[in-house]
Amino acid sequence: MEAGERVNALGTKKLFPLIVSMSIPAICGNITTALYNVVDRLFVGQFVGRNALGAIGLMFPLNNVTSAITVLLTIGGGALISLSLGRKEKDKADEAFTNIVSMGAILAFIVTLFFFIFASQLISLCGARESSALHNPAVDYLRIIAIGQFFQIMNLGLAGAIRAEGNVRYSMVVSMIGALLNIGLDALFIIVFNAGLQGAAAATALSQVVGATVSALYFTRKKSVLRWAGLKSVRFKKMLEIAGLGAAPAVFQGFGLVNNLITNNSLMIYGNNEMGAGGGDLAISALSVVNTVESIALMVVLGMNNAISTIISYNYGAKQYKRTRNAALIGQAIAFVICTVVWLLMMIVPKTLFAIFSSGDAQLAEYGAMAMRKSKMFMLFLGFQTLASMYFSAIGKPKVATFISISRNGLFLIPALLILPRFLGLNGVLYSSSVSDFCSLILVSTIYINGILQLNKKEKEEYSKGAVE
Repeated sequence: MEAGERVNALGTKKLFPLIVSMSIPAICGNITTALYNVVDRLFVGQFVGRNALGAIGLMFPLNNVTSAITVLLTIGGGALISLSLGRKEKDKADEAFTNIVSMGAILAFIVTLFFFIFASQLISLCGARESSALHNPAVDYLRIIAIGQFFQIMNLGLAGAIRAEGNVRYSMVVSMIGALLNIGLDALFIIVFNAGLQGAAAATALSQVVGATVSALYFTRKKSVLRWAGLKSVRFKKMLEIAGLGAAPAVFQGFGLVNNLITNNSLMIYGNNEMGAGGGDLAISALSVVNTVESIALMVVLGMNNAISTIISYNYGAKQYKRTRNAALIGQAIAFVICTVVWLLMMIVPKTLFAIFSSGDAQLAEYGAMAMRKSKMFMLFLGFQTLASMYFSAIGKPKVATFISISRNGLFLIPALLILPRFLGLNGVLYSSSVSDFCSLILVSTIYINGILQLNKKEKEEYSKGAVE
């Protein structure tokens, strides 16, 4: 399909086949991207040990930093590109692309430098002081993967631009190349060379370099609709506009940073108090697996998010409001089914999930199964809340989208993490996530339903206007 046909298909092709055709490659791409972390945990848990698994688990707060930047670029920039293409404003789409690349390079350099220089202090902040068995391995791991963060952010930013113009297949291929290479290098460095946790980090960094290179080739070989508009088009105001549209999911990840910092530190304190020395390390290692399993479901939802947001933005920009609404609701239905399947596995066979990451550690599996059930009681609604936030970002209402993100990861979760452990101890840390999910679900449902009703009103107004003309 030619570049122009791919763009036009966003507004003309039947919705369900379009959503499936765009979501599957995006989901595959996101899952393979998630494999960077999942595969490291799998190999490390099976061939290195619990402490190494816990050391990687300490990275969750820092992963939120990278995720916040990448969704800022992909959701915010992608929405701006798709809205411009929907309005047939090709020059503005090129300008948006140019600013995405420039903004990504600046932020990626800052993150890489910060992670490398302050690795020890960041790991301590994440919950593992120098006395913890997790501290030194985690510092070594962070310093190596810091180098790959520059390429990872650039890769995901470019992949988001590729998706925004409708070429989700190439975006998927880019993600798959890096992730599959990471699997091979993990096996080589950890099993063959016995390089341990440092080998896992090196495998991740090298594969991220390759992924970014393949993404860049798409634009340098001029296969794209989008073109580099030149440095004269780089404007701080345009970067702020991109940041505004991508603020909601970025805020979600930003609050995830705060939440994960509080969680890790609480797990370490209450774990050591209730289970003795090393109890905190065990709790963090267990939550590392819980979060990894949830991240797989989240990557599926975010893959749909990226695909459907492109469809919604394009059709909203073209004033096809019925098509916009239907795309949003079809996406919600698919996401709910996917999240329910993962939730059922977490509730029914949690020990089986833990065996995938550490088959020989009965203590880890026993505690982890209990932690999974208590902390993810309402995980089946993860897709609904994520896509609700995306919807408002996609139609150019970042303030509403940001509030939705704040409600789940800030308004309810942070107070729960600060209050519940004081009464319930370690169990309070685990229940905090479920309590927050339930409270947020009620609030988000009200906002989202009102948003869909407003869309129905716009549809009627547009129909009346057409009838008069």
